[in-house]
Amino acid sequence: MKRRRGRRGVWWWSWLLVLVTIGAVVGGFLYGKKRWEDAPKDFQSVATLSFHVRDPFVLPGKAALVSMSRMADPNEAGVLRETESDAALAPIVTEFDLTKKWELGTADALSELRTSLELELDREKNELYVSVIRHDPEEAAELANAVAKAIIPRIKELDEKRKVEGLAKQELELQPFQDEESESRASLKKVLTSKNIKIELTPGVDLGSYLFDEEILPAKLEWDSAIENLSSAQSGQSAYTNYWKKSVRPSLITTKAEPAPKFIGPALQPVQVEWSLYGLTAGLVVGSLLMLLCWKLFP
Repeated sequence: MKRRRGRRGVWWWSWLLVLVTIGAVVGGFLYGKKRWEDAPKDFQSVATLSFHVRDPFVLPGKAALVSMSRMADPNEAGVLRETESDAALAPIVTEFDLTKKWELGTADALSELRTSLELELDREKNELYVSVIRHDPEEAAELANAVAKAIIPRIKELDEKRKVEGLAKQELELQPFQDEESESRASLKKVLTSKNIKIELTPGVDLGSYLFDEEILPAKLEWDSAIENLSSAQSGQSAYTNYWKKSVRPSLITTKAEPAPKFIGPALQPVQVEWSLYGLTAGLVVGSLLMLLCWKLFP
């Protein structure tokens, strides 16, 4: 009889295990839905920019190594890097008063904006995708458009800065040849003046009737050599000068970012299944403990 009653007790209290487990699964399912509804959703908005940056300088007759590459060239990479810099993002933080809106300090607001920003360059189409991911779809669209808008003048600004630096370097390299020409011309002028010869010294000037003079001839030959050296140096820089004379096709926003209708992230069902599994595990553990306890107390 005791064995029969024990078997009946196990059978009876096993229902407790089943009920607790079912309750935990259902509770986990419902709790998963609540967690999903309360969790902040991420919305991604994308603005498309027709992205045109000056190609890297290539010597005539040599092919650009990055021309067929999918990677950004140095000029493009420079613009992308500057786009995410504090100097570029600070005006946007100020414009939208993000320090107050996000309740963050200036440095943290810049970091938060930079973290939310993604730049993807399609070199084959010359398109730059500026995307911002935020919990608020309206905010994401506003920031994406603001960043895309700020890139256009920044391209011009960086290009002009590099142009000034490049031409300044050119002038620096040319300076010794200009000094040589200036000094040799001054020497020739001094010799002519000492002989009461008044002639304006310009490249190609005819001094044929005076070249018999043993002082004028060497000075003239020295000046001619300096002019030739200067001309050769200028000719060597012509390709680089022409490089900066070429205009760059202007960039423009081709597609404005719109508030995303759907969020990105886990769907409802996977979250509910996840918490149902948690409930199943908890139900089995708690139900088993309760079943054993009741079986001992009420055999």
